[in-house]
Amino acid sequence: MITFFRLVDDGIPPEAASKSAIGTLPTDGYRYCEPLRTASSLGWYVYLPFDLWLVWDGSEIQWSIDEGDNWYPLAGAVQYPGFAGRFDEHAPERCAGYAPPFLTMSSEHNVLQIWTGTLARTEPGVFSLVRAPANLFWRTDFSVLEGVVETDEWFGPLFTNIRLRRMDAPIILRSEQPFIQVQPVSAAIVDRLGEEGPQVLEGLEALTDEDWTRYASTVVRRMQTRERLGDYAVESRRRHKHRAKAAPVGSQGRPAHGMVQPEE
Repeated sequence: MITFFRLVDDGIPPEAASKSAIGTLPTDGYRYCEPLRTASSLGWYVYLPFDLWLVWDGSEIQWSIDEGDNWYPLAGAVQYPGFAGRFDEHAPERCAGYAPPFLTMSSEHNVLQIWTGTLARTEPGVFSLVRAPANLFWRTDFSVLEGVVETDEWFGPLFTNIRLRRMDAPIILRSEQPFIQVQPVSAAIVDRLGEEGPQVLEGLEALTDEDWTRYASTVVRRMQTRERLGDYAVESRRRHKHRAKAAPVGSQGRPAHGMVQPEE
């Protein structure tokens, strides 16, 4: 479904996102709340190659990659150390001199573009939602600005923008913690969202007999017969396993479309 190209090869390579949000979910949430687990594991974690320290004074940004021993002002854009030369050594002539920058200032003083050191390419019809890791951290010092990239056509640096929210103190982005989560999005759904709005039906009288039957199956049955917590999770995992077994097998013996087998 997706291929990552690591051009800056330090640090942790991209990996499947974790159902437990790397062990940070509440125990009951992980055991019984399948929507929480599914949202946490949807997509892939992408890491920075090394720790990045930032300080914003309200006007200018200083950055450091040696734990604050040396600070450099960010004015425009900077490259990963030594990367531009290595890029030009390997790139064909038509691409030489166009290495992606590591850090880029925006027109807003507290917004910064950061390149992860990777490129990404997805299957036709699959876009990439680039966002903060789902359910993993709640940072008050910066926030990730989400974006949807048409990575089935647009082949370039996988970067994101962050908004700095704390002044005059170091903001530390650790290389052992996922920096962003890349989630697959159907191009067809994105196109439909631009063409049609939601259908909203008002009042209880809008519910049909079929709707009430579904409600009874979903809510009433569980309230009347529930014997344990997490029955939705059990049923959801059973459905997921059934879909995975029924799906046509793609390359390398995996279900087509990158479907992941559920945990037992």
